[in-house]
Amino acid sequence: MPPRCKPVWDKVIFVDWHGVLSRDPFWLSILHNSDHSLHSQLTDAAEVLFQDESLIHNWMRGDVSANQILDCLEIELDDSFPPDYLRRKLVEDCQLMQVNQRLVQILREIRQRGIGIVLATDNMDCFQEALQDANGLRPLTTQSVEEETLSFRQAAQLFDEVLCSCSQRVLKRENPERFYGSWLSAHALEFEDALLLDDLEVNCSAFQSAGGHSLQMTYRNFEEQESNLITSIIRWRHL
Repeated sequence: MPPRCKPVWDKVIFVDWHGVLSRDPFWLSILHNSDHSLHSQLTDAAEVLFQDESLIHNWMRGDVSANQILDCLEIELDDSFPPDYLRRKLVEDCQLMQVNQRLVQILREIRQRGIGIVLATDNMDCFQEALQDANGLRPLTTQSVEEETLSFRQAAQLFDEVLCSCSQRVLKRENPERFYGSWLSAHALEFEDALLLDDLEVNCSAFQSAGGHSLQMTYRNFEEQESNLITSIIRWRHL
């Protein structure tokens, strides 16, 4: 177990990515572009891929790599594409994902009040690589954050830390103690000090069973849920 350190925060919010902060797919520049020469081939292959729940979960746990997934797709690239084109696009296209700007604004304001904001996502090696690339770039100025349309890179720099299933080697629903517990302990926090924002009821229930607080919400219906989100966070802060 990691050594306990002096608390940085009294409370922390764990926020999900897909379904909460964004809902865009991998290979966005290809799947959303019907004129792309690989559009039809990749659309069909991706549909079959994401129907294989067991394989996708293994990818999320880090038991299968992006390169192994690409081998399964068996997509034929002609000479106009470099051999690593689809692997590279897995990472690069994360930068194109649209992010829930209002939710990021709310989380940024909460963070300024001394509450930790940690991304907690069941996700793949390529997504984690995209986050690392985004955080490795030059820090953004306040002015650029205010003036530009919110990007993946700007969202990535919101998080104090990231918990990703491919590194944790377990999905959130499978073992909350293993997914979150070591991080909480290392920061002198308990589950009761944490709030999870997630679109899946199974993840919320598992987190509550471990002693945490949760709020089920979705990117799609965020406008309807915004008022309840703010009220719930205020109530949770004062518990």
